[in-house]
Amino acid sequence: MSDVLYLAIVASLKEKILKSQLKPGDMLNSEAALMQEYSASRMTIRKSLSLLSNEGYIYSVPGKGNFVCKPEVDIFQFKFNKYDGLNIQIDQVKLLSVKVIFPDKQIDRILNLEQNQKVVEVKRLLFCDDKVIAMEIIYLPYVHHQPVIEDMLKFANYLKPLEEKLAFVLDKSLSITANTPSEEVGKMLGLSDCEPVFEIAELIRDEAADKIIQYAWFYVSTRYLTLKAETPKDSEDKRIF
Repeated sequence: MSDVLYLAIVASLKEKILKSQLKPGDMLNSEAALMQEYSASRMTIRKSLSLLSNEGYIYSVPGKGNFVCKPEVDIFQFKFNKYDGLNIQIDQVKLLSVKVIFPDKQIDRILNLEQNQKVVEVKRLLFCDDKVIAMEIIYLPYVHHQPVIEDMLKFANYLKPLEEKLAFVLDKSLSITANTPSEEVGKMLGLSDCEPVFEIAELIRDEAADKIIQYAWFYVSTRYLTLKAETPKDSEDKRIF
């Protein structure tokens, strides 16, 4: 019965916070007052307050009491797939080149390669209705006796089978900037002078094996990509935002 009661107390206090009856910075009633209000033992009240603290609704100041947290209103999240997230549908991918090369210092550092290790450099163009939409340059650590399968690389989302297999250990990071493209990229995308592009740098790591699988640059005109993000109200850690 006490387990049901402590959850009811948590729900009641959450409702007061979400309805602004208790505002950020407000101090909650003392434990003694809460015991009387909810007809609960001190242990039950402390269990409720502990759960509220773990979920980010309140924080405790020793010797003073419990206070309502200030929401993290400047945190956003967005789901992003560089192939499916465009404003138009990619219907063709052209493989420009696949080369095994010694990387420059930047790629060597990013991929954390062994001494004198080579990389596979892949360049591709993505089309919609015979119009070039995006260009991608991919770098993968070269492993002897494990050649790149060129036919697989002709598909846009060629990493999907690997991502499904390693879903729980893959770690991805993105860096998105709007830049004036290099002469090569501008020419490939058919851009006018000084027309900006989104430059999306993506790093994919296998955390279980502690190795980097891929680093890629994806270039797309700002006409074809819109970025949207929302406050993560349904965050898995159940904290309020």
